[in-house]
Amino acid sequence: MRRAIWARRALDDLAGIDDFYAQDDPAHADHVGRAAVRAARFLAEHPYAGPRMEDDKRKWRVPGTYYLLLYRVAPAGVEILRVHHGRENWMIS
Repeated sequence: MRRAIWARRALDDLAGIDDFYAQDDPAHADHVGRAAVRAARFLAEHPYAGPRMEDDKRKWRVPGTYYLLLYRVAPAGVEILRVHHGRENWMIS
């Protein structure tokens, strides 16, 4: 079984998203986190689903959210590199 490996920066991104929503809308914070994990699991099984970007990176919109997973295909599955809001200028990070 292929798996999703979360980079430290991606985990930090998720923690920041959770912190941002947790006080005012904890249900939304939970929704975004769960949806991101489901999307990562999907990508582990279908690593070429997202469109290719530069340097063999790919992106995938987390269903039901405005967030994107930036990832790369790895031998064991996928490595989730970052989690960004679709309106962020994520190309600079």
